[in-house]
Amino acid sequence: MKKSKVALSVFLATGMLSGTALAMPVVEAGQPIVTGEPSRVGPPWNHRTTINIPGTQTDVAFGGYIKLDMLYDADYDLGDATSPFNLLNPAANATDGRTDFTAYESRLNFRSHTQTDYGNLNTFFEVHFLPDGKLNLRHAYGEYAGFLAGQTWTNFMSFVGGTRTLALGDPIGYNMERQGQVRYTHKLGSGALSVALEDPDTVIARPDAGTASEESRLPDLTLRYEYQRMLALSGVVRELSTNDNIGTVDDKATGYGVQAQFSLPLLEHTSLKGSYTIGSGIGNYMGNPGNISHKHAPDVYVRNGELETVDLQGGGVSLNHQWQPQWFSSIGYSRLEQELPGNGNYDGHFDHVDYGFANVIWDVTDRLMVGAEYQLVDLETIGGDSRDASRLQLSAQYQF
Repeated sequence: MKKSKVALSVFLATGMLSGTALAMPVVEAGQPIVTGEPSRVGPPWNHRTTINIPGTQTDVAFGGYIKLDMLYDADYDLGDATSPFNLLNPAANATDGRTDFTAYESRLNFRSHTQTDYGNLNTFFEVHFLPDGKLNLRHAYGEYAGFLAGQTWTNFMSFVGGTRTLALGDPIGYNMERQGQVRYTHKLGSGALSVALEDPDTVIARPDAGTASEESRLPDLTLRYEYQRMLALSGVVRELSTNDNIGTVDDKATGYGVQAQFSLPLLEHTSLKGSYTIGSGIGNYMGNPGNISHKHAPDVYVRNGELETVDLQGGGVSLNHQWQPQWFSSIGYSRLEQELPGNGNYDGHFDHVDYGFANVIWDVTDRLMVGAEYQLVDLETIGGDSRDASRLQLSAQYQF
C-alpha cells in the first residue's frame, strides 16, 4: 500500500509520466495571466506549474484562492467588497459600528496552454462568489497568435499604475471593467500595442430612465500601448444611443476617453504608481466595484429630448514599499468626479468621491498572505450632501 501511494505521488508530480518538459513554469508576480489580471495580493495565485495531458501538447492547471475578509465599518456599511457608492444610500447603510466576516472574494480558475506550430493556444476561465454568494463569471477567453476573444479586462484599462490592496480591485477613480471583446495585440520591442472591439453599454442617468431606453448599436473601440510595466496609454471611442421604440427619446452621442498610468521606481525597494483618466460618456468604465449596473456613474443624461454625455475624470497615486522580501506596505489616495446638472433632478448622484487607504501585507509563505488595511471614504452629492466613512479590513488568503 505504501509503495502504491509513493508511486502515485511520483506519477502526479512528474506530470502524469509525460515529463515536465512541456509544463510551463511559474510566472513572476505582477505579470499578466496571458493578457488578463496580474497577481495583486501575494505571490501569483494563478501561475502554478501546469500538468501535461499525456500524449498531447496541452498543459492544464486548476487554481484560485480562499480569502477571508474581516471587516469593521464605523459609519456606513461599505459592503462585502469596499464600495464608496454605498454612501449614496445612507438610510440603508448607516451604522453605529458593524463587523462582518466574508469569504465571497474566494475564486476558482482553470487555464490551458496548447503548443502549436504557430505559438500557444491559451484559454482562461474564472469565477468568484461576489456579490451575492453565488458563482459569478469573471473571465472566460481564449487567445491565439495575438488574437483574444471572450470576456476579460477591458483593453482601455491597465494594471501598471495599480498596487497591492486588500480591498477588491483598484481604488475608486481607476478605470476598471470586465466585458466581452475581440482584441489583437502586437509586440513593439519592449512594449505592446492592443486594439479591441468591446461590448457596448449605454447607461442613462436614473431620473431619465423613464423617458429614454438604453441601446447600443456599435461596439466600443479601444486602443492601448503598454511599455514593459512602467507606462500605459489608452483610449476609447464609443457611440451612445437610445431606442425610440420603447422610450420617447431617439438620439445618439459620442463618448470618448483617455488614460495614462505609470510606475516609477524611487529607491531600491520603493516605487510611486499612479493613474489618470479623463473623458465624456465613459462612466461604465469607471467606479467599480460597487457601480451596480453602472448607474452610479452614468454615461449620458437627457436634456430637452437629447442625449448629453457626462464629463468625468478620475485618478490616484500610491507610494509602495517592500520592507523585507515578505513584508509590503502601500499608502494611496484617489478621486472620481463627474459633472451632472444641478437642477435638482440628479441630486442623489455623486459629484465627487475621495478615497484613501494604507496597508501592511505579510506573505507568510508563497501561498499564504495576511494583512491589515485602513480605508477612508469622503463623498459629496450633486445636491451638496457630504458623507464620510471609514473601514478596517483584516484579511487572510490561501492560494492553491
